[in-house]
Amino acid sequence: MSLWTRLRNTLRNEQLQHEIDDELESHIAEAVAQGRDLDEARRAFGSPLRHREASRDARLVASLDALRADAVFGLRQLRKSKITSAAAILSLALAMGLAVAGFRLLDAFLWRPLPVAHADRLYAVVRQGLGPSGDFRVSDSNEYPLFVRERAAVRGEAELVALSFSDRAELTFKSDDEIEKVNRQYVSGWMFPAFELRPAAGRLFTEDDDRTRGEPPYTVLSYEYWTRRFGRDPSVVGRTFRMDNRIFTVIGVSPKGFTGTEPGTMIDVFVPTMMHEGVMHSDWSWFRTLAILQPGVRADAVREKLQPVMQAFNEERAKAFKTESKLFI
Repeated sequence: MSLWTRLRNTLRNEQLQHEIDDELESHIAEAVAQGRDLDEARRAFGSPLRHREASRDARLVASLDALRADAVFGLRQLRKSKITSAAAILSLALAMGLAVAGFRLLDAFLWRPLPVAHADRLYAVVRQGLGPSGDFRVSDSNEYPLFVRERAAVRGEAELVALSFSDRAELTFKSDDEIEKVNRQYVSGWMFPAFELRPAAGRLFTEDDDRTRGEPPYTVLSYEYWTRRFGRDPSVVGRTFRMDNRIFTVIGVSPKGFTGTEPGTMIDVFVPTMMHEGVMHSDWSWFRTLAILQPGVRADAVREKLQPVMQAFNEERAKAFKTESKLFI
């Protein structure tokens, strides 16, 4: 099921509950028509509540109420969770405004099992709290200037990785008459080393490939795209293509099975974050932040260091906004 479908199901939660009830009743009626006892049929199919609870895996998150739940309820849910995949991603939630922050296990279906090292220490940094109008909000998008500060604040305790939301891009390998569309993702240059991934061909990004804005124009192809487009030809390393009016050089191919971190999307082309035009903008949220905790480091310890960084950043941005507003009066 696509991420959009899950989001749509989340927004139409009440309608979905009714659909589940109607479907259940139709099965029970069919069983009775075939001669089964009504009570026996109801026991066989189970209660509507149990089926509603089971349907949570069709939604983006279990519910916004679960995010607002207190720590006791959250811990109970964690203990009862049947998620055993080592790739289940935990959320490291930061408070927005005066709301109390907490962390909870995000449903593993939101991400495909990631073939990365230390997946049991992998967290998604999210913000949650009350918005300006008093409504409860949850966001996992981030601004790059804030990300730089956050990474410095937790250095030695956790490694933060920036991963853009995928987009569609047009590229040409030969001539402008041969345009093809690919799924692109901007990633931190240190993402591959942090995940301990090895190239299928050539080499992968390093931190040196992600230091200077707009440089270098390198790219890594996914294994699936390399297979589909080039038949696993190793000579693709070193080839160039045009994308966004820039010439990019292919330096390598990601390992088999790693198709990016976007739910329901197979990435074709990886690009360093410094190639994105939003890296200098403090009001441009365009990527998700994952944190890989060092052994023995607790999530709340990392959150305590990130929280004041985010608050200071928001205060500075608010002051800058007020100053800019006065200039237009």
